[in-house]
Amino acid sequence: MRWFRRLAEGVFDVDDVIARSGQLAAFIGAARDHYGIGDRTLVAVGFSNGANIALATAMLHPDALDRVVAFSGMYPLGQRDSAADLSASRILAVNGDADPMAPLSSVNELVAVLERHGAAAEQVLRPGGHGIGPVDLDAARMWLANNS
Repeated sequence: MRWFRRLAEGVFDVDDVIARSGQLAAFIGAARDHYGIGDRTLVAVGFSNGANIALATAMLHPDALDRVVAFSGMYPLGQRDSAADLSASRILAVNGDADPMAPLSSVNELVAVLERHGAAAEQVLRPGGHGIGPVDLDAARMWLANNS
C-alpha cells in the first residue's frame, strides 16, 4: 500500500505527503478518543513508504505522533523543512548503507533536520540495501525498550 503519491522513484509529491500526514494525524486523534487510549505513548513502525508517512506525520504533527521506528525510510519533505518543535520526539532510522531506494544522503538529511528541531534521533546503518534484517530488528527492539 502506498500512503502518498510519488512523482518518480524516490521523488515524493510533497503536497500530498503533507495532506496525507494531516489525515493520519487526525485519524490518530480520533482513534485515541474512540479506543480510550488517551495520552499513552504510541509508536509508529513502518517500512519504506510506511516509514516515510510516519516520519512526515511525526515531523509535521508531533502532538499526534512523537515516536517512530523507520525501516528504510528517508527525508519525506523534499525541499521543505518542518518548523515544529520536536523536542519531545524520539525517532529511530534504520537503513542499509547502500540502499538505492532510500539513499544515505537523504537519511543523513532526515537525521540532521530532526536534530535541528530538537528530536532525539538515532541512526542505525547496516551493510546492504532496501530491507529489514536481523540487525535492524535487534536495533528496533533495543530502541523500543528505552523509548516507548
